[in-house]
Amino acid sequence: MIKKIDLENHFYDISSVEALQARKEGDYPYWVKDTNTIHWVEGVSMCQDKFYFELLDFAEKRLKTMDELGIEKSVISLAPGIDYLPPAESIPACQKANEALYKVTQQFPGRFLGSAILPILDVEAAVKELEHCVKDYGFVMWQTHSNYGPNIDPDNEQFRPVWRKVAELGIFAYLHPTVSHQPKFNQYGYAMAAPGLGFTIDTMASIIRMILSGIFDEIPDLKVVLGHFGEALPFLMERMENRFSWLPNPKQKNKKKIGDYWGTNIFVTTSGNTSIPAFECTRSAIGIDSIMLGTDYPFEHMEECIAYLESCPMTEEEKEKVYYKNAAKLGLTL
Repeated sequence: MIKKIDLENHFYDISSVEALQARKEGDYPYWVKDTNTIHWVEGVSMCQDKFYFELLDFAEKRLKTMDELGIEKSVISLAPGIDYLPPAESIPACQKANEALYKVTQQFPGRFLGSAILPILDVEAAVKELEHCVKDYGFVMWQTHSNYGPNIDPDNEQFRPVWRKVAELGIFAYLHPTVSHQPKFNQYGYAMAAPGLGFTIDTMASIIRMILSGIFDEIPDLKVVLGHFGEALPFLMERMENRFSWLPNPKQKNKKKIGDYWGTNIFVTTSGNTSIPAFECTRSAIGIDSIMLGTDYPFEHMEECIAYLESCPMTEEEKEKVYYKNAAKLGLTL
């Protein structure tokens, strides 16, 4: 069995749950304790019963499944969106969550790698917390989100110090989806607003905005990972490059074509996509060397992810790259 590194594996910390439960109804996002439901934006909510206990558990089910599948290490990141709460709420919530995760990494050394959650709307506090998480806790990643509220995007100039700190510390960022604020998606509930469509489109737009903003030219050592085989971008990349070249805009600051950032600045994981045509498109468009394992547990089943990848048309050498060798580009080794 090939040993593996999983770049996307999620958890809940009870302090984060309580932070969302303490919010007022209508003050999005908020968590209604009686129904165990997170309300993300108006009209978009999801009961947590399906995943709640798996998200809180480390010692039993998660480790047992990892052992059965040969997953030696998992990068663990916080699931609830506490990072873009108002700073008075997000700063203590993020600090508690990071401390809780650090204790888990110490309890199970070598099995779980930490991912920082940052109070992103206070940039100074976010930079300070990131430095603390990497230097004192040994965390290897920052999990951030595809938006930080209506019209607040990761490429905004105000967030540059955080991205610079990521590169300076030699870690990487995982650009994880969150619920879109577009009514076009949200009127049909959580499935369309989130994993069914909204996640993909919101994250796709965010990474393209980052490229066009010139952030990877300003910070050439910055590394960002996307889930879901790159949020459909491998399929669309040629058309995007063609149109951006044909219809240039003076606000575009990128010095290279969109595709030139893959494999040096931008990488993808397998999380939440079990389509063989999607895998083949991604491999063809960006290359096997840019694809890494992500299970998205417990929102997806680890067993199904690995069974799917075993069914993909890959050589043993390609499987080794996806399962663990490519992760070395992000500083992760077995």
